[in-house]
Amino acid sequence: MFFIGIITNQKNEIYFKKEVSKYVPVENIIFITAKNIYNVKNVKFETIIMDEKINNKIEIRKIISNSKYLLLNTDIEIDIEILDNLNLTVISYGFNNKSTFTVSSIEENNMIICLQRVIFNKNGYKIEPQEYQIKNQQNVDKYAIIAVGVLKMIYSKNNENK
Repeated sequence: MFFIGIITNQKNEIYFKKEVSKYVPVENIIFITAKNIYNVKNVKFETIIMDEKINNKIEIRKIISNSKYLLLNTDIEIDIEILDNLNLTVISYGFNNKSTFTVSSIEENNMIICLQRVIFNKNGYKIEPQEYQIKNQQNVDKYAIIAVGVLKMIYSKNNENK
């Protein structure tokens, strides 16, 4: 059994739970907050989505260091030193043009994100740089939508990202 840890604001939790549960069992999704960080520090997460900043660098580093993937919102300010000498795959996303996934365009109902370099999904399939169209959700943070799109690619059973 594997777990996905999500660090986000409370407003995005419902959206993340609804969308991520399409790829992993809902009981494997754990939201990490400043209040519960000490309770989850020993959980071995396969993937961490860091969509919000938590100031406890020591505990965040412990949690991240046991993970296989870190999906990192590069538009939030974090101390990058927490990632030093860790053996994990970091996949960045955001409006920052240096991110692994960046936003090419946003329309009312759709968003186009661009994979800028090769990544491998959970099953070892190579995903080449390309653009992906994802549905824009009203009243949902754009970063949460991007993170779910990236997670979908990582957890696809093959190289098709339908």
